[in-house]
Amino acid sequence: MTRKLKACTLLLMIVMMIISCNHRSPAKETKKAVDPAPDTTPPPPVTLNETDNLASFISGMPYIDNRCYHKIDSVIKWKKYANELDTLFSSGNKRRFSSMTQWADTELIRNQDITTLFYPFGGPDFLNAHIFYPGVDRYIMIGLEPVGYIPDVCKEIPDSVASYFNAVTNSMNDIFRRSYFITSRMNTDLNKAKANGTVPLISLFIKRTGHHILSIQRLGIDTLGNCLPIDSIKNQKNVISGVKIDFTAQKDQKVQSVYYFRTDISDAGLKKRRGFKTYLSKLPVSFTYLKAASYLMHFDDFKMIRDLVFEKSRTILQDDSGIAFKYFDVNKWDIKLYGKYSKPIKDFSYISEPDLEKAYKTFPVKALDFTVGYSYKSGSANLLYAIKK
Repeated sequence: MTRKLKACTLLLMIVMMIISCNHRSPAKETKKAVDPAPDTTPPPPVTLNETDNLASFISGMPYIDNRCYHKIDSVIKWKKYANELDTLFSSGNKRRFSSMTQWADTELIRNQDITTLFYPFGGPDFLNAHIFYPGVDRYIMIGLEPVGYIPDVCKEIPDSVASYFNAVTNSMNDIFRRSYFITSRMNTDLNKAKANGTVPLISLFIKRTGHHILSIQRLGIDTLGNCLPIDSIKNQKNVISGVKIDFTAQKDQKVQSVYYFRTDISDAGLKKRRGFKTYLSKLPVSFTYLKAASYLMHFDDFKMIRDLVFEKSRTILQDDSGIAFKYFDVNKWDIKLYGKYSKPIKDFSYISEPDLEKAYKTFPVKALDFTVGYSYKSGSANLLYAIKK
């Protein structure tokens, strides 16, 4: 009887352990942010493990089938979607990404004291930012696209999930073909009925670059320039909507973060919401990356952000659509030029930059073996790398 009693006791303990391990505490519900412009509704509550698992599913990557995914998988042919993304990333790696990585390892300064990459006008383009600067602690990215969230596909009908995946694939085509997103298309593709904001795309890029997502938190910048959880400032006016995504590489435990903020950083926009200008002024010395920036900082309407980039940057990596060459003081910056310069594409035919054109004839110039920016068709991609003296 004693052996039987011990066996029964042991069995009971195992059952209790299983029940305990499977128990999950409900996540707190995130309330809707008060944005300066209409934004998406708040995300459904999920646990941290579910967040990463859901991100894996919408990224076409292996996932843990602990919810409804197998049912959706069989209806919408998830494997076909996953294969399409596999093909996109494989092709992108062969055509551009591997060359970009090798170039960055050779040409860019890896200063361990600089822990921030500043990427204004970057939108959700974490992919290119990570290729050039994989080791920074945080990425500060700004755009006009809505923040959004990863939808809980288990609460959607299969047809809606299929349409969502089509929208994700469509919105990805430009970044692979051109190396940049087109703002007008993004405003259409990233609305709630389609890809649902920047968070799904940023999360997809994080997963596809071999990372595990730890958390996704909605943030806001208040009128004093403080970055706070959105719930704590939801009743304030002129709050800048944002998100913070914490992630870690599979091979180590270093936690990195992507911050994305939706706001207008023209002079008029920064004057209207001075809190965000204050927030930017408190950023540490950073690496700055500018690509496909619509030549906005060529004009005085964007003088504030241009001056801030000069003030905060240890280095600036950009194509010709970033800061006009005439604004770089060669007494303060070492300039390195790469690729070939040609006049802007017809969409920006009103842009003239004789100073940069002259520099490409008089400065030493190194070749580029990958395309970047607006001149992806002509093969005349250019990069300027400025290092503060």
